[in-house]
Amino acid sequence: MPYKLLLIDIGGTNMRHAIASSDSDEINDINKTVFANMDEFEDKLKALIDINNIDILISSVAGPKINNSISMTNRNYIFDANKILKKFDLKECYLLNDWEAIAYSYDYVKDSIKNIKEGESFNENTLYLGPGTGLGAALSINNKTVLATEIGNTTNSVKYLMENFNIEHDNLHSLEDVISGSAISSIYKLKTNISISSEQILKKYEEKEQIAIEVIDGFIRSLAKLLSDLALTFNTGKGILLAGSLIRSLYPIINKNDFREAFIDNKKEIHKDMLDLISIGVITKERTPLYGNLNFYKKLKN
Repeated sequence: MPYKLLLIDIGGTNMRHAIASSDSDEINDINKTVFANMDEFEDKLKALIDINNIDILISSVAGPKINNSISMTNRNYIFDANKILKKFDLKECYLLNDWEAIAYSYDYVKDSIKNIKEGESFNENTLYLGPGTGLGAALSINNKTVLATEIGNTTNSVKYLMENFNIEHDNLHSLEDVISGSAISSIYKLKTNISISSEQILKKYEEKEQIAIEVIDGFIRSLAKLLSDLALTFNTGKGILLAGSLIRSLYPIINKNDFREAFIDNKKEIHKDMLDLISIGVITKERTPLYGNLNFYKKLKN
């Protein structure tokens, strides 16, 4: 008998969710539910489980996964899969880091990829990365094993990348302070003393405002240089895939030749040859964690 699955992706103020079946590759009823606090979240989660007669819950949450729980990065809440399993009387409950889920989504998103840089595979390692509120990344090996990372909270590359924005500031410490949607806003504010969203800065970029051009061009160049280092770190012979709404918005304005030059710049010739083989693409399909949650379950059961 097939089981009913609830797929959820939890953010700071909302959860995206969908219904699936254990005997199908389709997901249905994709929706977003807003909650004011985590008590309301649990109430709405219970309602979804009860109304849809859910047997199995597969969740993706932003934050480092330790054992079978995640302390959310944007809420004072620990998502503990074992406690959720018992509290809501589920048959099974699985928990993934949000970028772990995205890395599992490949089978569902592969037809939606647009290339920034062409390449040629030489192993089975694929890096998934996306600048959003923070910076998330995960490594997929052979489209089976996924390693979630906390790259956004590392610090070694920050001063080097800040050179692309022509700024020096003591309050930029972690990588996601330089490479994220929030970073675009904060760097623009450092230059102008004006606080606006990354979406508004992109609009100003399109309107040819000089500071917006400096920030967005510096961001794209920094992203290329970061990907270059990560490609060597993880030996990403199967390529790099970028995901998220910000990178989908940036894709049309990325100069592919300039991006490639920044990607292979300042490396030894043997490593330039290696980097030249690595493809870089943008996943244009939305709701990737939900598809990844389902694909994780399918791979687990197969």
